[in-house]
Amino acid sequence: MPILLFTIMLSGMGFGLVLPAFLFFAGNLGASPLIATTIVGAYSFGQFFANPIWGRMSDRYGRKPILIMSTAGMVLAYLLMAFSENLWVLGGARMLTGIMGANVPVAMAYITDITPLEKRAQGMGLVGGAISIGFIIGPAFGGLLSGADAASATLMWPALGAAALSGFTLIATFFLKESLPAEKRSEADTVDAVPTGLTAIRMVLRRPTVTRLIIIGLLIYFAMGFFETIMPLWSEARFDWGPQHIGWCFTYLGFVVAITQGYLVGKLAPRFGESKLVLYGIACYFFGLLWMTQVPDWQLMMFGITFTAGGGAIAVTSMTSLVSRQAGEHERGLVLGVYNSSVWMGRFLGPPASGFLFQSIAVQAPLYGAAFIMFVCFWAALALRSHLKRTAEETRTV
Repeated sequence: MPILLFTIMLSGMGFGLVLPAFLFFAGNLGASPLIATTIVGAYSFGQFFANPIWGRMSDRYGRKPILIMSTAGMVLAYLLMAFSENLWVLGGARMLTGIMGANVPVAMAYITDITPLEKRAQGMGLVGGAISIGFIIGPAFGGLLSGADAASATLMWPALGAAALSGFTLIATFFLKESLPAEKRSEADTVDAVPTGLTAIRMVLRRPTVTRLIIIGLLIYFAMGFFETIMPLWSEARFDWGPQHIGWCFTYLGFVVAITQGYLVGKLAPRFGESKLVLYGIACYFFGLLWMTQVPDWQLMMFGITFTAGGGAIAVTSMTSLVSRQAGEHERGLVLGVYNSSVWMGRFLGPPASGFLFQSIAVQAPLYGAAFIMFVCFWAALALRSHLKRTAEETRTV
């Protein structure tokens, strides 16, 4: 597990390097807020497309080969981004990083392969924590490499740094031990009831509990995509921030997420259960959004960031653990892949919607929109919790 967590951390660093300057650089190439946020969302569209593919392939061929293949693609994607000179190339590079970076379900399946059921949430938290540690370091350096202000923002040096980190990740991945034995891979390969592609997605969606989890997860990520994407432009409009300020803010956000996923979730899940933690996480995110719409300065804004970062980390980690409990051993990569693909569609739809609200209505509109969606998610998650309790009681009485 330590080697896997190290490779995940490096991947998170590469992802974080390009974030502080991305919207500003797209704007410098002539993109409006709507176009710039749509390009940012192309990463999530790539995740939506590739998540179930990588997940199912890892069930058939093992986790390690898929991790190696996808990481090698990340190197090429970041090199293309580093030398983007127009919006089409930038958008293509952004989508390619999403496709090749859609290997988190494979890493999660690796964790579930080697951890017992009662420690599943803690294992998921360690994966999220490793990503967050990389996310702590990446944006800080990305902000320093991106330029002093929005007008001078560049992606060349951050993207080259991300390509180098992906290269180190590729090397480290070769030292991983395979977690899925050959006999279990062959079982997954011969189960005719587990198809691929759209048929696989339809099969997973036939399960009512999984479908509810997917819908709630999609809405949560949709709301998170509102604020987290528009945050650079929002903070520039509110507090005159540039890439360096954004980098340090994302670093603090990553620090909060790392502590939450790497420590708090593992401690809280056995006491409260994942379904209750989802409710707590959504409530914290909702409060943080409304707080940030009312504060007059960035110091008070950071208090709200603490709630959105911590609440989001609790909610998404607990949701992933709940989904993993609905999958058999031979299909875990598939189910997690379909779930992650669906929630990444939420992240794809969120950025352009946020950009539209920011550009056409008001600076604060994306935050109010995200808060409304989180309000809906809370009640949907509450209904899901009641459903899970009833299902568990019926199972015990049979």
